[in-house]
Amino acid sequence: MRLGALVPLCLFVASLTAATTTNVPKPDPAIPAPSAPRPHAIRSHHGSIVSDIDSRVLAALLATTAESDFDITVRTGEAGLCDSRTCSVPVTIKLPENAPPMRLAVAVSNGHGEISEVRHADCITSQCTLQLVLERGRNTIAVGAANGLAQTAGVAITRVDAQPAVSMTARRTEWF
Repeated sequence: MRLGALVPLCLFVASLTAATTTNVPKPDPAIPAPSAPRPHAIRSHHGSIVSDIDSRVLAALLATTAESDFDITVRTGEAGLCDSRTCSVPVTIKLPENAPPMRLAVAVSNGHGEISEVRHADCITSQCTLQLVLERGRNTIAVGAANGLAQTAGVAITRVDAQPAVSMTARRTEWF
């Protein structure tokens, strides 16, 4: 007997819930207002600029031009310690004066067109110096700096001829 009274009750509750859910009108989806165009080119960032800096540095090496949101200067010094295949070269990166600490990304292309992995360093001040070990000969260095707070990045490229200085080469002394 109890089962006979329970089935009509379940059917009555199911019909009430079906009636209330089918008659509710769906709200209109909000259409976002078009945003005003920015003064510079609009870029689509799927992640943060810090994660995109690697691809921007590699693109600068392949295109031999750099797309940058702010000025960044890269200077190289004289090649230091050299062996038969590599030389150590100091690289100074100059960022804007009021820049917060930034994450640097560095990649190098040698004279044969081979591209290194992207390496990272943190730059706390507006000027940082790195020691790079480069293959002897002509190299192209791409350096990127990412500002995670402002979601901007600066990229610069420079070319360096990694050869030992003349004073570092062994001289032959002769006695007369």
